[in-house]
Amino acid sequence: MKKTEFNFSSLLSFVFGGLAILVFLLILVVTYLPNKPEGVDAALKEQRIYEADTIRAEGVKKLNLLELNNTESAKIPIERAMELILNQYRKN
Repeated sequence: MKKTEFNFSSLLSFVFGGLAILVFLLILVVTYLPNKPEGVDAALKEQRIYEADTIRAEGVKKLNLLELNNTESAKIPIERAMELILNQYRKN
């Protein structure tokens, strides 16, 4: 069997080949990622995010608001309801 010898020039070629590939990938990342074009549905996404935030805010407001329906019933905030339930539980 013949023994394969790696000399300095073949090692140098291998290292510089790997570096060339890494530099090429770095150039691709630097030039492509910052200039990524917006998607076709960018406006639709922004509208959906706005609507979701609005709905979420309305839900939080309903959870934390005291609302009187009539003289017999009312909706109270969650925090107050939890306090009342705990007080009732502790009495028993």
